[in-house]
Amino acid sequence: MYLVVIGVLALVLTLSGPIYRGVQGTGLTLAAVAGAIVLPPLVMLLVTRRTLRVFDDCPEQPSRGQAAYGRGMVLVQALLALGHGGTLLATDWLLLCGRVPVVGKWVLVPGLIALAPFLLSIVLVWLAAYPADRAVRQIALEVYLFRGRPVRPVWSVVRFLLYNLRHQVLFVLVPMLLILAANDVVTRYRHELQRLTKLNYAADLTVGLAALFVAVITPEILRHVWVTQRLPSGPLRDRLERLAAKLRLRCRDILVWRSGGMIVNAAVMGVVAPLRYVLITDGMLEQMDDTKIEAVFGHEAGHVKRHHILYFLLFAFITGCILTVFSVRTHGLAHRDELSYQAALTVIAGVLALKWGVLFGWISRRFERQADMYGVRTLAVSGLPCGQPCHLHTPEGNPGRIRGDELCSTAAHVFADALHEVALLNGIRPEARSWRHASIALRSRTLQEYALEPQRARRAERVVVAVKLGILLAAIVGGVWAAHDLRVWDSLQRWLPG
Repeated sequence: MYLVVIGVLALVLTLSGPIYRGVQGTGLTLAAVAGAIVLPPLVMLLVTRRTLRVFDDCPEQPSRGQAAYGRGMVLVQALLALGHGGTLLATDWLLLCGRVPVVGKWVLVPGLIALAPFLLSIVLVWLAAYPADRAVRQIALEVYLFRGRPVRPVWSVVRFLLYNLRHQVLFVLVPMLLILAANDVVTRYRHELQRLTKLNYAADLTVGLAALFVAVITPEILRHVWVTQRLPSGPLRDRLERLAAKLRLRCRDILVWRSGGMIVNAAVMGVVAPLRYVLITDGMLEQMDDTKIEAVFGHEAGHVKRHHILYFLLFAFITGCILTVFSVRTHGLAHRDELSYQAALTVIAGVLALKWGVLFGWISRRFERQADMYGVRTLAVSGLPCGQPCHLHTPEGNPGRIRGDELCSTAAHVFADALHEVALLNGIRPEARSWRHASIALRSRTLQEYALEPQRARRAERVVVAVKLGILLAAIVGGVWAAHDLRVWDSLQRWLPG
């Protein structure tokens, strides 16, 4: 769902009108918007009915119901993206939102109005999905009971809606609204900024700096949006803090991510250490032992130590450079040659769709694999006893060192068990994959193969190094290109004394 939310919000943030006016007029536009609102929930109702029927027909094979639910959710997400993306790209919806009398010149207000149908459709989809989601979580609760672990009631429909709203919508919406608000203020004082700085692009530069500032402070905002609290003092916190010190992992705090015990997961957020948090859900704390929590903690530490968040920001920066160059090169083209402008917009939209929809997912899966390997090495240096043939724990090996290509076979096995446990406790099939993650089954199998064949681990690490170099090079080239088109050097010469 994250990809869909990010995509729709990005369109609202960047577009002032349709690329291609396939649907014109108020009546037809409102009809198209209504269709985009209603169709995904209706399909979700059918998916829910099928999921529950599969659960009833095959109670001994719950994975079949989980698979039906997962496939149906992918279809519904595609309908959300196509329907609401289509209304923004090919109808007069954005133009209608901009004509609301109370809007004035503020971008934020029409942006919120434009988003309203999408948000309504998502809420209706969740309402339609709740019975199927409840059935999936009840299967997970049976696992909890079998393991003798604490069991909480499945969350109510209200708590289900609130959780999804906080974690799938507000997670993206809050930072983007802050950027839109900054853009509104800057637009209002654009001429004053140009006079003060003597830079023609002062307004765009200010918005870019505001976006960077929002990216830095977002973790502090989201820790409250997600409803978190500090991990209480005790043996587990002491253990994780000792491990963080050994890994030289700097973060502001380790937080409990409250989900009513329904979610077993962990995350890390924050570019800079003073605003970096490691989050562990209450469900993981209740259901998993300390060693496996340590394994998951090591995975999240891997994202930090291997600088994945920074490279994701550089990836986003490349998008900003592309849009800057496009804006400069097509300035005024819409008035001179509308057809050519629409063609250019279509091309750039296609490029960005491939960049984020395909390339970002591919890169993310390689980063996840590298974080998995780091998590395995974390278990090795934490003192996990080695009981299998291992390339790391040899007389020449050094298990107290996080660097190196070798993986401990025992640590790989324990980490794979932790991954499978996360899938089991969340009601996820081990074979299920997503946009950003390979399947649990593939990730587990790959790690254990890497432990037996260190040369494959080395090749995987080299691939990630090449990816990072590619992102860095593209960011440098994009930045220089954007600066050239903006005539930054000429502006600086006028601005600097002498």
